[in-house]
Amino acid sequence: MGFSQNKTIKTKQQKLLSISQWYQTPLGETLFSELKSRLDPVLATTFGYYSIQIGCAPQAQALLEPCRVKYHFNLDENSKSLNVNAHPALLPIASDSVDLVILMHHLSHTKEPHAILREAFRVLIPEGKLIIIDFNPISFWGLRHFFQSWLEQIPWSGHFYTARRMTDWMKLLGFDKQKHLQIGYMPPIHHARLIHKLSWLEKGMKSWLPFLSALNVLVYTKNISPMTPIRHRWVARKLLLGKVARPSVGRGMKYDK
Repeated sequence: MGFSQNKTIKTKQQKLLSISQWYQTPLGETLFSELKSRLDPVLATTFGYYSIQIGCAPQAQALLEPCRVKYHFNLDENSKSLNVNAHPALLPIASDSVDLVILMHHLSHTKEPHAILREAFRVLIPEGKLIIIDFNPISFWGLRHFFQSWLEQIPWSGHFYTARRMTDWMKLLGFDKQKHLQIGYMPPIHHARLIHKLSWLEKGMKSWLPFLSALNVLVYTKNISPMTPIRHRWVARKLLLGKVARPSVGRGMKYDK
């Protein structure tokens, strides 16, 4: 599990400022390790020149390590590890110029998710890839978010969207879903001994209730429908080919002589 069994890990008393800081806690590190192992094959087959990650900039270098895209840029309002200083809904990037966009826990902490998705569609090249990483509301993690979201504590603040709702939005924009990865089945608690005792629950959920994962990782591609070719109406066509056969009826009449 990645936890020390000899001690109980408690949540830090100081308030976390961002989700990227939470990923540096023992529970966050365990979840990120599983996320990376599952996402590596997807990123290893992603090629191009430019990619941009919005959210969790400190984790970008480790996450994008197997990616074949040549240049990476980070955008995060709460981190110093950024390369682009701009609003995610108004990116200073040319249309159809980015090969990969990663939205990591950003849609759940913004008031304009539709605008950000439209901007991602604009900057992506045709067949470009969009990866959305966020918590799953239909899980124990979503249940804890339901009871603690009013406290505004990371990572239980914000709004968790279901994978079905995200896919509906993406279809309207013109994205095609390629993959839906369900990651993380450990309970959302910081007590190592209790997590170790509940290891049977994690294995059972992974086998029998896979939809109760902690994270939803959705992979989409930008779909551009080609124009349908139209035939030229002025092309002349022959209705009948060759000579017209004479009828067999009426032989012996005057015109046969």
